[in-house]
Amino acid sequence: MKKILIGVILLSGMTIFAQEDKLVTTQVKKQTVVENGEVINKKVKVITEKTQKVKFDESQKHQLNQDRVPAPIAVTKTFMIDNDKDPFYDKVTKVKYYNMDNKKFAFRAEGNSLNISLMENEEEVTIGRAVRSKFNNYYVITARDMNGVGYFTKDNDFVIEYYDPKTQDTKVMMFQDLKF
Repeated sequence: MKKILIGVILLSGMTIFAQEDKLVTTQVKKQTVVENGEVINKKVKVITEKTQKVKFDESQKHQLNQDRVPAPIAVTKTFMIDNDKDPFYDKVTKVKYYNMDNKKFAFRAEGNSLNISLMENEEEVTIGRAVRSKFNNYYVITARDMNGVGYFTKDNDFVIEYYDPKTQDTKVMMFQDLKF
């Protein structure tokens, strides 16, 4: 009975860990600055998290040992900034990257809102802001070219629905979770 219990625990652990590959890298940059005669150590910590779901060849779905097929990699970066003497980080920012019409967008979380930026030549150009609704999982979008409602799908894609006065119709924009 003891051997059966140990076998079940080991097998269940293997199935839990075999669903996703995850790589986390951490970079810390330190700088010493003298302000008003005091030495202050400033730090910037960047945590890059790359996850890849395990996918198998669809033609082998009824076989016991299936071949793995390449799956997209999702990237999320967390920036942590420490500007004073205490050991705690003062500001934490999480950035998720999305793709729409072959353009790269960065969604930067700040409190209950998201700053939406377009990545052009390795620089970010802010194009709008999405503020989370208090009573549901929708976001109120305010941007240069559109105002509307946004939400996340089950696949982590972000959808914006807005009214276009030029066409007098509702338009839908879908930002796909950027996979590397």
